[in-house]
Amino acid sequence: MKRILSYMIVLSGLLFASCSDWLDINKDPNNALKSDVSKDLLLSYVENTMNRAQTSSSDIHFMAQHLSKSGDYSGAYPFLTGLIQAQQSDTYWDTPYQLIANLRTIRAKAIEDNDPGYEAIAIALTVQNFQKLVDIFNNVPYTEAALGVESTSPTYDKGDYIYDRLIEECETAAAKIDEALALPGYSTTKLAASDITCHGNLQQWKRYIYTIELGLLMRISNIRDVSAQVTAIKDKVLNIEENINANPGYYKETDKMNPTYQSFGFTSVNAVASGHQQVRPTAFLVDFLKYNNDPRLRVYIEPRKQLGEDLKNNSNYTKYGLENDYYIGVPYGQMSPPDCNHSAGIGMGILGGSSSFTTGPQNPLTVKSGAEAGFFLAEAALRGLIPGGDDEAKRYYEAAVVSAISRYEKAIQDDGYAATLKTLNFPEEAFAPAITVSGEQAAKDYLAQGNSAVNWDLMTTTEQKLEAIHTQKWITLYFVSPYEAWSEQRRSDYPRLTRSASIANGNKLIARFHYPDKERILNGDRVKAEGEIDIYESLVFWDKKNDYAPETPVYE
Repeated sequence: MKRILSYMIVLSGLLFASCSDWLDINKDPNNALKSDVSKDLLLSYVENTMNRAQTSSSDIHFMAQHLSKSGDYSGAYPFLTGLIQAQQSDTYWDTPYQLIANLRTIRAKAIEDNDPGYEAIAIALTVQNFQKLVDIFNNVPYTEAALGVESTSPTYDKGDYIYDRLIEECETAAAKIDEALALPGYSTTKLAASDITCHGNLQQWKRYIYTIELGLLMRISNIRDVSAQVTAIKDKVLNIEENINANPGYYKETDKMNPTYQSFGFTSVNAVASGHQQVRPTAFLVDFLKYNNDPRLRVYIEPRKQLGEDLKNNSNYTKYGLENDYYIGVPYGQMSPPDCNHSAGIGMGILGGSSSFTTGPQNPLTVKSGAEAGFFLAEAALRGLIPGGDDEAKRYYEAAVVSAISRYEKAIQDDGYAATLKTLNFPEEAFAPAITVSGEQAAKDYLAQGNSAVNWDLMTTTEQKLEAIHTQKWITLYFVSPYEAWSEQRRSDYPRLTRSASIANGNKLIARFHYPDKERILNGDRVKAEGEIDIYESLVFWDKKNDYAPETPVYE
């Protein structure tokens, strides 16, 4: 019975009912039957769950090296020490498969209702969940997955086989969008009321689907020639300045706010959330923003409250000339880093889009940015996968950076952070000054610096340019998709990250997770057939190498 339940539909919460009460729980999900739940309600539930999961796990932020632990909390932190056990993989396996089962139901109901629009969306979201599973575990159940009693011991398909099927499914989904748009009298009214991602905009969904496909193709581009496929879809993806923002109607009440704001920012009564204190931006991230004059510094990063040294003697900033610097991240993986008063935090602007305790909780979640597509296309042009060469690569790169920075125009211009956070004892002088020009101009000024880390014209090698593209993508994915940031860093080896300061064994970055403990118990023969998994050496199929990484230095 337990084995069956691992692959059956699990509705852990029916969170949405209509546009006005999407955030209210109106049914007992434990009493819900598949036949009783409409595809509209299921779609809202799946999208909301996926959107929340995209940034909710601090462990995946650790894997991306955007965040590390703070000095105010203690614990084992296996995703920093490398002592990851099989049971700690459970949620990264269970959630996607539960969602895939629900999406299978949506697709079946859509086919029954002759609704190709819903079917296309169900296919696209299924693709995303399977991609996440492969990117974390490599070979996983695909052909026989989420079939319930029809397959209680599903076989494992090879990761590259699954990727091929997912690319095909993207084409199927795009064709279903065309089919829906061509249907006489096809109405998106109900879809618009339940689709919290693109709000029923099928043309945007089509661009989104091709962007998902572009990501799949570029992920395997180091091991296979995908130039013809990338060229065929390069003009069909999201516009570089386009962002997909999800908002089911967030408002300022516990469990009704933007989930990232609530988890990593502030409570409904403007107190600091525990998640905000438990993690800190890494020194690598803070330093890259700071030393390259990035206008997003004041958006992404909250300055430390107090200058000088950590009173627990966990820092020696003076040795590095940093004792009077307000923007200092924590060394990645350090188990006893400086406390929260003496280290930078997660910026209010990245969490809520502004300095406002009123509008911050209502801020939408960015699900996918067109800048990501721009960075993929910049890489493709530079590597000769699409026409245009260096000139086209530069155009895509600069357009993507402009888009990524312009998305935070309001936040970089906001001069209210000091006044808002003064109530939490932040000194006014701690905050980087507001940017007075437009987001577009700020980005252009950033790119025009006499700095070969960001200025394309000053880069002299292809490797420099690839590093710039991937590093900017990694920065753009901060609090958008740490999963994608981690995967892209593993594929490209950029940015050049160091291993955790507290890694217990090994001298490399973590390359994947173990199969979950639950799967070992319920489907043990299949797991055993995959062989012994080493989280440093058993690479995902698209990851060509995992070289030695130097240890992260600490402020000692």
